[in-house]
Amino acid sequence: MIDPVGIKAGMDHYDLLLLSGLQNENYSVELFSNFSMQEGPVNVYHQFFNTGVSKVSAITSNFFGFIKALRKSKKNHCDWIIVHVFRAGVFDLVTFTIARLMGLRLCSIVHDIESLDTFTLPIVRKTVIGKLSNLRIVHNEFCKSELIKSFGTIIESTTICYPACAFPTSISPFSPCTRTLEQLKRSAHLPGSIHSMLPGCMREKTPLFLFFGQIKKAKGLEILLEAISQSTTDFKVIIAGKVRDDNWSRYEDIITVLNITDKVIPVIRHISDEERDYLFSISKAIVLPYTRIYQSGVLLMAMSFPKMVIASNLPPNAELITHGKNGILFPSEHADQLAAEMDGVIHGKYEEAHLDQQAFEDIELHYSPQKIGELYRNVLLKHS
Repeated sequence: MIDPVGIKAGMDHYDLLLLSGLQNENYSVELFSNFSMQEGPVNVYHQFFNTGVSKVSAITSNFFGFIKALRKSKKNHCDWIIVHVFRAGVFDLVTFTIARLMGLRLCSIVHDIESLDTFTLPIVRKTVIGKLSNLRIVHNEFCKSELIKSFGTIIESTTICYPACAFPTSISPFSPCTRTLEQLKRSAHLPGSIHSMLPGCMREKTPLFLFFGQIKKAKGLEILLEAISQSTTDFKVIIAGKVRDDNWSRYEDIITVLNITDKVIPVIRHISDEERDYLFSISKAIVLPYTRIYQSGVLLMAMSFPKMVIASNLPPNAELITHGKNGILFPSEHADQLAAEMDGVIHGKYEEAHLDQQAFEDIELHYSPQKIGELYRNVLLKHS
């Protein structure tokens, strides 16, 4: 697997879980990315040096790192190269072409059928996804239908729908983890270091909701802010993540106009794994008000934790969530309905422990690395 994104967007967890699943199926696996590991089940090569550097340096490192990874893979007689596709832009066009010229087979995990935060020429996207990729993996039937609609039925036999791996390393009261939720909640240093409002919220036992992940226009944050202004209960919402294709000042203006400054706790930066686990542990629910999405890693992570999710009823979300059984769905872009569901959570409308446990059991049954590794093994052998 070659992944320049890695720790910059939490893909390191995805990579290690998928490869551990493949390794469990007796595949020899290696990961080329932008981080290193002292020990672990998967060999990780720190091939990309793109964090904390200028954009030009990052692009240069990504390109030459990719070429070096391809050379090592060719030298080791690699059967398949697994890559992630988000933008399907010029960088992918060049590196994938080189890979194919070297005689390597590409299994592309297509996360976004069309980029949600940048523009890509249709001919470039079609070449990267439709022609240069020997095999395409998507994570839900909605993505598969959208891909075939865009590229035609010629790719149908080599486009496979497999779910992403769950995150069993996250803290869960339903799994035998040494670090319990209560231990994490008692952390002495995290609340103040995350935001000055959090210590007071913890002392006063203020109900908290969490919006987590990269902040993009398609994530529907303005819908959540409108819902906060329409709610009738007392709670606060933590907004945690980096701004990607947007400007945080726009949301600050909305917060001011709606007069909800005292109900919003903004943590607008990269969130460490420890901080993420802490924020998950203290929140009543994770709110995902997306207006457009192909799949959500945050949703899968929350259900693995497990933590109750309130999500818009877009098809990719609805494939994972059964309303009232393992999570909560509301009509997309309807702030009033979202407000009603958040108020309902505060008033005890749902049995949180039941929803959490059902979410965890569903994830364990269908999305474990062992299960996904077996699926990948079968399809890679079939197309070898």
